This record gives sequence, C-alpha cells and structure tokens, in this order.
Amino acid sequence: MAQVLAIGLFAAARAALSARAAPRSPEPDSTDAYLPAAAIPQEGPPYVIAIDAGHGGTDVGAQGSVDESAMTEATIGYVEEWLSRDGNYTPVRTHPYDMFSENTERAAAANSARAALLLSVHGNSDPYSANSYGFECYPQPPGRICHDAALRFAHLIAARFGAEGQRLRGTAGVRYIYYVGDDAHGYEKEVIEESDETVRTEQTFGLLEKTNCPAVLVEQCFVTSPSDVDGWGDEDGCRRAARLYYEAICEYFGTEPLAA
Repeated sequence: MAQVLAIGLFAAARAALSARAAPRSPEPDSTDAYLPAAAIPQEGPPYVIAIDAGHGGTDVGAQGSVDESAMTEATIGYVEEWLSRDGNYTPVRTHPYDMFSENTERAAAANSARAALLLSVHGNSDPYSANSYGFECYPQPPGRICHDAALRFAHLIAARFGAEGQRLRGTAGVRYIYYVGDDAHGYEKEVIEESDETVRTEQTFGLLEKTNCPAVLVEQCFVTSPSDVDGWGDEDGCRRAARLYYEAICEYFGTEPLAA
C-alpha cells in the first residue's frame, strides 16, 4: 500500500504542476542583516524533523527531464513516510503539498514546530549542458549558531550518496553558498568549498539563515541531465534518495533505522 501511495504522489506532483511559472531563485533578505538565532534544544525522542520540498505550486523551479518541484515533492513524500513510521521522529512539512511559500514562512513553520533538524530538497540545473550531474549539500555556513551540527548532518548525507555511486560535486559534496552583491546591482551566487571556514557577512540561502535549528539544503541531482534524473530524479531515484536522507537522520540522532 505504501508503494502505491508513493507512486500516486509522484504522478500527482507532476500533474498538479501543469500551470507553469518562471523558475524562481532564492534571494538574500536585503532588509535584515544576518542575526544568529538561539539554537532550539534537540528534545526527544520523538525528534521533530522539518522537511522542505523546494519550490512548489505554480513555482515549478528548474525544468528539464523532470520539474524540480515534482521531484522534490515526491522525495519529501517518501521521507515523510519513513519518518512517520519510525516512532523516534515526527515529520513536519514547511509548506502544504503543491503550494508555494516564501522562505520566511517555511522557516517560521519549522521554528514554531521546534524542529530539531531541517532538510530542504532541491534539484540543480545547467541550461548550457545536459552533461552536468551530481549531488551537493549546503549546510548553514561558518559563524552561524548551528554551523557545526549542520555540517555534520551534511557529511552524513553526502557520504551515503557517494557510497551509492552518485557523483559528489566539489571536494566531498559539501559546500557553502553566499549571495554577493547589492540591491542596486543585483546578487550573484558564490560557491565556496567547505575547507574555507572564513566567517562571512554575506547571506546564504534564506531558509538556512532564518531557521533556528541545524539545517541543510541539498541539490539531489541535475534535472537537466537525463542520466542524473534516471538515477536520482525519477520515481525510483526519489525513493532511493529518501531512504538515504532517512538513514542520515537516524545516524545523526543515534537511532536504528527501520528495515528497508
């Protein structure tokens, strides 16, 4: 029955996104300087896990062999299923299924639920080449209150994807990202390898900045690469990825994962 429901989720995610919009990119919050929030105690079990499907609703995100939002909804659906079955965890979605919410709203949902951990799933894209592929994981960067814990969680995830044969982009699949620029001239993303522990004032992804618990944003695969989607972005790929996220969550908290 679980498999039938999951298959329906993937199909529904694709069908519900027929109304298309231009892909959106997260932008820095130009009105507020970065202020570290107080870390929320990781009380449990059960541990509250905030799960975030990138984009959603009319914002389909990047488009390629699969729409980013369809892939992320399917993956998060499988993650939610694993966490719901495991008595050690309580999953909380940051936004309703097939609806778009701003980063501030998503972070507020995680914070009000007193989440102990947040996982945000996205898909990468390369409009110039169908040959770009691989996995990236972005934790809260150096200087943020939850950096150390987020970095540990990122490595637990990346190690599993690497062990399953997915290419880890960068040194080991874990990187930092910053928005560099200003309101007058616009912002550009700057990707930094994790070996650079410089504390910077530029903001990273808005969801990571505004969440009061360890949080990571993953780029599961390139939706513009048919081979990458075949491995990690189709129905079976989403199911495989979700299991790896679930196992990484279990290792992070020191619990035994349910049998696959």
